[in-house]
Amino acid sequence: MVVNQDSPVIVITALSECQPQWQEVLWGIEEEGIPWRWQQAAGLDVVAHAWQAANQSALLVGIACDSQQLVIHYRNLPASAPLFTLMLHEDLQSRRKAGNNAARLVKGIPFR
Repeated sequence: MVVNQDSPVIVITALSECQPQWQEVLWGIEEEGIPWRWQQAAGLDVVAHAWQAANQSALLVGIACDSQQLVIHYRNLPASAPLFTLMLHEDLQSRRKAGNNAARLVKGIPFR
């Protein structure tokens, strides 16, 4: 989703090339009409990067991923306690639902 640089977005931090593995999550976010923005970072701690992304997001929700896992975090949670963690072996429906739920957190409506 293309957004204005100043628009509030869910910030997604990629620690490696991970967009192809997690495309269903992005589609789930888009289905709910919430914009997102990619950024690259170096490191190994996906949970810490997700929490940092949530702190960078005006929408309070951040995501970080590597080639094996994706973590969805909320700024108001403790740094070590992410909201959702997905592993690569999760099915496509679970990935899509996680994206929906990240966006629903922003909207303040019940999770799927």
